[in-house]
Amino acid sequence: MKKVLSLIFIMFLFPVFSYANENMVKGNKQYQKNNVDKAIEYYEKAKEADADNAMINYNLANAYYRKGEYDKALETYKVVLNNTNNAELKSAALYNMGNTAYRKQDKDLALDYYKECLKVNSSDIAAKHNIEFLQQEQQQNKDKNKDNKNDKNKDNKQQNNQNKDNQENNDKDKQNQDNNKDQKDNKNDDKNKQDNQNNENKNNNEQNKQKDKNDDKQQNKDNKQDKDDKDDKQKQNPNQHLLDYFDKQDKQNHDNAKDGGTIQKIGRSGKSW
Repeated sequence: MKKVLSLIFIMFLFPVFSYANENMVKGNKQYQKNNVDKAIEYYEKAKEADADNAMINYNLANAYYRKGEYDKALETYKVVLNNTNNAELKSAALYNMGNTAYRKQDKDLALDYYKECLKVNSSDIAAKHNIEFLQQEQQQNKDKNKDNKNDKNKDNKQQNNQNKDNQENNDKDKQNQDNNKDQKDNKNDDKNKQDNQNNENKNNNEQNKQKDKNDDKQQNKDNKQDKDDKDDKQKQNPNQHLLDYFDKQDKQNHDNAKDGGTIQKIGRSGKSW
């Protein structure tokens, strides 16, 4: 890729005639010695005597440019353009204005100045070269911006796809969490039901156990009562069992009589003991 050519300072240093500005001459000498600040000082003094002089302003603009004061350089070059019809001087000023604008990072303005320079002097090779360079740079920037835009669109598409995948994964995780929660709730419900059933069975068992215990206790109590009653009865009538026997016999004889049989009735007093 071509680069912008080294800056070209077209200095019009005319021979000193009787009408030449003395400070202009001194400024030119200091400029050639690279004493830029001193050269500016003499050029500004020369300008005080002839403010619209194109040569003084041109040399002063060059000195501002070399010092790096690009805004002052551009303004002073404009004074040159407004105060000369010399095509060579105009071409030189426009070319240097292109260099100054490029230094200010205003490449579009620099390209315009180089084109204006070429209009004034179509044989200016340096201006042609710089125009070609800036146009190539502009095209490269367009291609780069297009690539960046495509890359950005691609990144955005990938990001959107990633966001979509993340959302789907989040939805899936949420669904799994909900399912796990439902399963957990169901499990807890089953456990609670089982616990309730176990508690109920336990209570029933305890109640049955207590009931059996109470029944056993009551049965023991009844048995004891029967035994006590029997003992009391035995005590009251030691021969009660004989009486019971005869009562049983009387009942049996009575039943046989109903059946037509004849048995001898024996009373309790029929036999002495």
